[in-house]
Amino acid sequence: MTDIAPDAGSRRDGSAPEEERASEHQPEAARPGPLRRLRDGRLGPVLLGLLSVVPPLMMLREVLRYPQMHFFDYWWVLLDITRDDGSLRPEALFGFRNEHPFVLPSLLFWLSARYGHGLNQPLGLLIIAFGAGCVLLVWAMLPRSLGRWQRAALVVAASTLVFNPHGIHNYVRSMSGASWILALLLVLGALLAMQRGRPVPAVVAGLLASISYGTSFAVWPALALVAWMRGDRRARVVTPLVVGFAVVAAWLVLRGPQGGGGGSPTDDPAQAMLAGLSMLGMVWTGTEPAMALLAGVAGLAVLALHARVAPEHRAASAGWWGLAVYAVGCAVMISGSRAAFGESAGLQSRYNSMTAALWIAVLVIVVAWGRWPNLRNVVVGVTVLATVALGAPMAQSVRDDAPNQRLLAVAARVGAPDAFTDRFPEPGRLIPRLQALGHYPFSPEFTLGCGGGVEIGSRVDTSTWRTPSIGSFREPRPQGWDVILNVETDQVTGGARMLKGWAISGIERARCVAVLDQNGTVVGGGVVDIPRADAESQTVGIEIGLGFRAVAPAAPGPLRVAFGFPDGWWIRPLTESPQKS
Repeated sequence: MTDIAPDAGSRRDGSAPEEERASEHQPEAARPGPLRRLRDGRLGPVLLGLLSVVPPLMMLREVLRYPQMHFFDYWWVLLDITRDDGSLRPEALFGFRNEHPFVLPSLLFWLSARYGHGLNQPLGLLIIAFGAGCVLLVWAMLPRSLGRWQRAALVVAASTLVFNPHGIHNYVRSMSGASWILALLLVLGALLAMQRGRPVPAVVAGLLASISYGTSFAVWPALALVAWMRGDRRARVVTPLVVGFAVVAAWLVLRGPQGGGGGSPTDDPAQAMLAGLSMLGMVWTGTEPAMALLAGVAGLAVLALHARVAPEHRAASAGWWGLAVYAVGCAVMISGSRAAFGESAGLQSRYNSMTAALWIAVLVIVVAWGRWPNLRNVVVGVTVLATVALGAPMAQSVRDDAPNQRLLAVAARVGAPDAFTDRFPEPGRLIPRLQALGHYPFSPEFTLGCGGGVEIGSRVDTSTWRTPSIGSFREPRPQGWDVILNVETDQVTGGARMLKGWAISGIERARCVAVLDQNGTVVGGGVVDIPRADAESQTVGIEIGLGFRAVAPAAPGPLRVAFGFPDGWWIRPLTESPQKS
């Protein structure tokens, strides 16, 4: 691993040392080799720093692969801030969501709905830009005393933590990052401004953070600490505390009805400690709360061991101690309100921005003013590698939910979202607003992905589509391959007819599923490529992803379900007496 200790012999003005300039006149045999030139020159740190673009690029790929349908709280907020015709209710922007001030995220949601067809992915791209802004602010805050290798390594580590797989929820479900990542961006901006002795911009950024999400209230003691460690006059130290007190007081007076799902705050201190400490250490585990708790304790212990700051380092380190205080303050607030949700309450993917804040602060403090200089390389390298690898289970659990969201888009488009009440509230009020706004899935971007004009509402000529034998719906092909169209669940839930099963043609899985009425009109559709280990175990040599789920309105009359395969379409009738849920 490349040494990230300060550049030996480097000058304050950045010029090369005497020995380096003298080497230009040395004989060829006496000149340093390419590895030494890479280590001592400017190119090496630049190449290392360029690795910081890899985490956001990996997250960009995740965002572009995820559904366009928005998630959860987005729909509740949209109901709150719009009228029946989809127009904005400006006063509603200043409301609360689960007791949190939600002004800036609500505004982003409205802009997405009004001018972005309500698409999830473009808003996700904006959240990636917010995350990149966080990394740039960390870079701007780094002490000037650090060498080029140190700065480059810390920027890479910061990028890794901000875009960690643990936090995939904030980007692919952009409604979440619109509050959490935006809040972190504004908090870092406030800390940078205060670190540079600019209290007015710091307070403004703190106020903006405070109307983005309630956990940002922790920025006010952090700003006061930064001013105190800088040695600022008393007024600058007290001002953030006074403003913060006023913000919290206004919140207590103005917030709406309390609640927001789940249990009430726990009165068990041990449960609260588990939630808060595991949140601080979540990047150091896959899904184990105990390991996350130990990591959180370890992070706080490292900070405690560095708490005695030399007078000459107090001003330079102030911003990082402020960032650590912010992260701990967030953990305290979350532990008090979410601990009752169970032992894994602190491991939610959306909390990654807070744990990232803590570990960025820990890394900078250890590298810049560490008590164990020889361990600095190991600390940075292990953080980058381990936290990324350990985030895989969290990222996969979020990816596994994507088919449900794609199916919701189809259900909403056909007016049958009754099976999705947990993620699509009050469809009778919500769907007309989406239609009025031209909001996805009522926008041109919606598609079943079948091609050939097979879209909701289109009429298809099915005369050339093949139908397996009635009864088994399994047809041997001339080559001896089987076609199996298995509908194992056909159930009516409210006004929705839900289908589930698996399909195969030869060794090929279905590429598309559609539901048609007796006239050939496409009235429903769904998702394919769902892993089905039970079905795959019966089909030797088949790739994974045989499963499908589909939805159509529970209207009278016979329906058919069709599957698009690489070699063409197969179609089969459905029973006229589906189960009732």
